[in-house]
Amino acid sequence: MAVLIGMSSTVKGQKFELNREEVFIGRNAQNTISVEDSAVSGRHCSITRDGQKYTLVDLGSTNGTRLNGAAVTKSILRPKDIVQIGAVELMFDGAEVDTGEVPPVGGGSASVEALSEPVEVPETFKTASPFGSRKDSRKPWVIVTAILGFLVIAGLVFFVVKVLL
Repeated sequence: MAVLIGMSSTVKGQKFELNREEVFIGRNAQNTISVEDSAVSGRHCSITRDGQKYTLVDLGSTNGTRLNGAAVTKSILRPKDIVQIGAVELMFDGAEVDTGEVPPVGGGSASVEALSEPVEVPETFKTASPFGSRKDSRKPWVIVTAILGFLVIAGLVFFVVKVLL
């Protein structure tokens, strides 16, 4: 059976089983999976199951649905895919999930497709980590260490001058 595993925010570490033909995800309590986050729409997206194939569908959400960093409206899910709804990330996983791909037989060939839209660097990375921004607490210690070092050297110089004179 397939599951969604919470990767960030208030859902971190939680497992949500996808045990229905259609699972609705959103902020409203009427959804199959309710996510308390202001960036998540009331009814944000759904995951439908057809046999062992799972499809992610955006339901016209305000902040959109992303799959492995790319905005999607509808896409087949594969194990270890990262689904982002608003600012919340969930990892899709399952033991016997059909990805809809047919493996190549014999000397199969690989193809590379160009991206349909250009990749853009975000203006800020504030939502990139669920842990928030890193505070640089080294500055006060550098100053204190420098002052103590200066005092030790000054004390040694004073001691050597007194001993020699």
